[in-house]
Amino acid sequence: MARSTALIAAAKREQILEAAILRFARQSYEDTTLRSIAADVGMDVAHVHRSFGSKESLLMEAVLATAQPERFRAESREGFVRRLVDEVFDREAVQVHEDVGPLDIFMRSLTSREASRVIHDGLLTELIVPFAEMMEPPSTRRAALMIAVLVGIGVLKEVLAIEPLRDKGDGELRRLTVAILQYLIDEDITASAK
Repeated sequence: MARSTALIAAAKREQILEAAILRFARQSYEDTTLRSIAADVGMDVAHVHRSFGSKESLLMEAVLATAQPERFRAESREGFVRRLVDEVFDREAVQVHEDVGPLDIFMRSLTSREASRVIHDGLLTELIVPFAEMMEPPSTRRAALMIAVLVGIGVLKEVLAIEPLRDKGDGELRRLTVAILQYLIDEDITASAK
């Protein structure tokens, strides 16, 4: 009996999360309310509060659910770089939430001070610090630079549709991006810049 109750609670939590992902990806943080998310799944707003605690916590869960940073942690350094590049260049191949990715949520949330703080904290703890630990020597600066390169490419390519960043099928953009990230993960650039 307790197990079926736990399964039902987990399924409801997943429904709420999916609705939140869609809301956060399609409208601003301010325009997204826990009440509207609850209405999307036909639940009481109190249930959403009990499941996630706050809108900020729900936003963080939505970002993590779309980014799925845990997928990268078991990779070799070379595999890690290739997977990161695949995220940018094969965007549609990795979407699991109805064509919503972390960049969609990120772009809608930048105008909100509260959402920016949540995303800042999530990027730091869930991506930058773990990625830094894969480097030799570990470097949060180089890990943050890797994320900045990927987000910059993603914004210019997907949001602004900058034509030179559209892949022409020759693989040049992918190779260049892999080379940049490989350099950042393999080299101590503070030593080589002197």
